[in-house]
Amino acid sequence: MERNTFMSKKVFFLYPHSVIQQGLVRELVANEYAVYLVSNHKRFREVLRDFDEPIVFINIDENLDPDQWREYISEIKSSDDNNAKIGVLTYNEDKDLAKTYLMDLGIQCGFIKLKLGLDQSRSIILKTLEANEAKGRRKYLRIDCWQLPNTELNMKFGDELCSGRIRDISSVGLAFMFDKERVLEKHTMLKDIQLKLRGKIARVSGPVIGERETPEGTIYVILFNQDTDSATRSRIHSFMYETLQEEINRIMLR
Repeated sequence: MERNTFMSKKVFFLYPHSVIQQGLVRELVANEYAVYLVSNHKRFREVLRDFDEPIVFINIDENLDPDQWREYISEIKSSDDNNAKIGVLTYNEDKDLAKTYLMDLGIQCGFIKLKLGLDQSRSIILKTLEANEAKGRRKYLRIDCWQLPNTELNMKFGDELCSGRIRDISSVGLAFMFDKERVLEKHTMLKDIQLKLRGKIARVSGPVIGERETPEGTIYVILFNQDTDSATRSRIHSFMYETLQEEINRIMLR
């Protein structure tokens, strides 16, 4: 079965180092990548089969000894039901170890030496994700909100305060449905829309750029104004990161 190239690839960090957890992961989400942290290699080995062409960065400095990590990665790569691409993260600068992973095991996403510093590690990881087309053909990460609680919006519609449910959201726009059916013309400018993103409040404005009919009602699409401030986009990205992480946590517990 061919992968849907329109969709982004999942990016996993298995047992991420603290330097990865503390800053890099949120930055990758802000760069529009679907990133997840996992901390159970046995369960992850099973879960990984459910994703198409995932990219996995593994911390080989902890939890298993060197031989066990090599065996673990070898099993993933040789599995018929797994097409993951793997990179490793380590503070170990041993050239022979790098050769083992790159040449003998044939990992595709790099032997990344964290001692080079966070800036260089970040650059390598971003270039690796770009080279592997991890975003798919979508430029922006999009989160499906339809089944999530507390993802709502409010806005003034004429003299009336109207509410709605967010269908999906990205850092540049969203799709929503009014709680009570309303008619919006294309290009209508909506100002001061209050977004409620599971405890996070953000305010945006922008034009209606499209609509589509569904059995539940009309879904409208809004494109945020280009001058949307960085703090607002940061709140949206933070919501995205937390939602992605909750998603993988649920899957790992099944």
